Amino acid sequence: MIPSQSTPITVYAASDMTGETVTRVVRGASAQFASGHVTIKVLQHVTSVAQVIGFIEDQGDDQRPCAVFHTILDLRMRGDLRLALQTRRIPSVDLLGSTAHVMASLLGEQPQATPGLTIDDGAEPLYFDLADEA
Repeated sequence: MIPSQSTPITVYAASDMTGETVTRVVRGASAQFASGHVTIKVLQHVTSVAQVIGFIEDQGDDQRPCAVFHTILDLRMRGDLRLALQTRRIPSVDLLGSTAHVMASLLGEQPQATPGLTIDDGAEPLYFDLADEA
């Protein structure tokens, strides 16, 4: 469902840990829209699909425009969450799993799937400013 311009939306940022990573991405995307149009609800320490679905239903957001963005590590839970949300016609984006899958394919190894690792535990990025390249 694509809401009208004046319809506020709720975005769930779900994580099996603190939610810091998913929340940063979702907040960054929400900054592109008028203030007050996006409400972010962070679900921390998710251990089951039932928790996420139950919370959304308890909030009544399954009847309004909403989406779920998540950084769930467990492969089975990610798949089950995707199916449960699809059944309810709630869009979802697997932020960490999709990214890790591409890296795993390129590296030829599986990710650690260790909850609690942060951005600081990852590879140090190399920045290149292309503003003067035009």
